Amino acid sequence: MTSESEPAAPPACAADALRLQPRSSGLARRGQVWFYADDVQAGAVPPARLVRVHDEAGRDLGLGITGAGKLALRLCGPWPGDVVPDREAFFRARLEAAFARRAGWLGPDTGARLVHGEADGLPGLVLDRYGPVLVLQATSAWVEQCLDAIVPFAAERLGSECVLARHDTAARKHEGLPQEVRLLHGRRLPAVTIVEHGVPHTVRPFAGHKTGFYLDQRPARALVQELGKGRRVLDLFCYQGAFARNALRGGAVAAVAVDESADALAVATSDAAAAGLTGLTTQAGNVFDFVRAERAANRQHDLIVLDPPAFAKSRRELDGALRGYRDLNQKALRLLAPHGFLLTCTCSHHVDRGRFEEVVRQAAAGLPFRVLLRQRLGAGPDHPVAVTHPESEYLKVLLLQRQD
Repeated sequence: MTSESEPAAPPACAADALRLQPRSSGLARRGQVWFYADDVQAGAVPPARLVRVHDEAGRDLGLGITGAGKLALRLCGPWPGDVVPDREAFFRARLEAAFARRAGWLGPDTGARLVHGEADGLPGLVLDRYGPVLVLQATSAWVEQCLDAIVPFAAERLGSECVLARHDTAARKHEGLPQEVRLLHGRRLPAVTIVEHGVPHTVRPFAGHKTGFYLDQRPARALVQELGKGRRVLDLFCYQGAFARNALRGGAVAAVAVDESADALAVATSDAAAAGLTGLTTQAGNVFDFVRAERAANRQHDLIVLDPPAFAKSRRELDGALRGYRDLNQKALRLLAPHGFLLTCTCSHHVDRGRFEEVVRQAAAGLPFRVLLRQRLGAGPDHPVAVTHPESEYLKVLLLQRQD
């Protein structure tokens, strides 16, 4: 018994439950989803498990996934009752809900992200669909252990002919997971075609960037198609020239696509020809060298797309990345024809929107013309952003216009 002056002790946690420290409990109630070992009350955090999470007083905070690295716990939202479900029930419910939210992107030749990690209550899991192909990426040890519960359900539910793991992301090293690309289900399909905004795109799921295509830029590609009519377009860091081909589809008179990968540019050329799009020129080489040469030759463009890879892959790289973005954006702005547009992007979650816009302001300072901010964009609705988890808003896109 406890005396009237002593508060009752919170109930003990079960073996499959964790209790957070008081301060961390408050953060969890306000929506934070990532926690470290010292956020959890006494006792070692068991690695690679689905657990019930409680606050400091024993109140339920839903389910969480424990990790094998520095990130000890990732919350994955509420679950009925007070038990930990078996993994088949957990993934079946979460996947079905994620698919239902994206029912409009389940066409036979559609590409879409069907699971977007924390935003879908499935931290450590990305699932992209390209028509008959599903591409899975696991960055959690527990999720990887559960592939036999995920893959059969998803493949049957979506009628997929091929399911593969794109486990070649650097994020896996944080939980000691190997980097690999392997077939998980069905037959190997090295290339498929998806159609977006009326433009066909070849996707190489086993060899392409990310999971085979930059699905997150769907809204920006639609905008470029809308702006393309009658313009001369420059697509920098173009990969397979998706922006350039959308501009041509919208009526651009010419488009130059620049990238270091000759293989990717070959796909751009063949996809343009297959779609009957004319006016595409490709240039293999270093983008920084290319824009300097364009400036030296006094060439200008009506619409420039600047979509570089993430310059800041860690916080330690942030200062250098900001300098790189500033320099590149200033060079691109100098190539704009009067009243021309620059669509500029960053895909680094370490560069938040405020920092990115400050970089653009610095890039525009001192130019002999004004620069207007016309529009802000981000990833498409199949890449939802959890408002309490800012790391999920990694893509920032700005539409700028030169005003003389």
